[in-house]
Amino acid sequence: MAHLTKEIEEFTSRIQELISEHFKERFPNLTPSTISVKFGRKYAKIIRESSTGARGTTQKSVYGFVDAHTGDIYKAATWRAPAKHVRGSIFDADGGMHACGPYGIKYLI
Repeated sequence: MAHLTKEIEEFTSRIQELISEHFKERFPNLTPSTISVKFGRKYAKIIRESSTGARGTTQKSVYGFVDAHTGDIYKAATWRAPAKHVRGSIFDADGGMHACGPYGIKYLI
């Protein structure tokens, strides 16, 4: 199966909507974090960028990973690698949003 570029980009736009709604409800005076995606050979890294307010600096962190061939969603273990266990799939009935929170991919329950 080829890279799921379109599906992963749609998934990241749903994450952006989730974060924007969270900030709108809880922190209306702050600017929401922005989500971007960087595609690698095996995984798509979902990156969250937040402004810290101090002199206009920004902070980047890994929101999570998506397997570019299967659509499996992983929590980030480090900047460069996903955690071992799958948290969901972008092909689940809710598009994988059950695995997402406003700050990253959820822990296993």
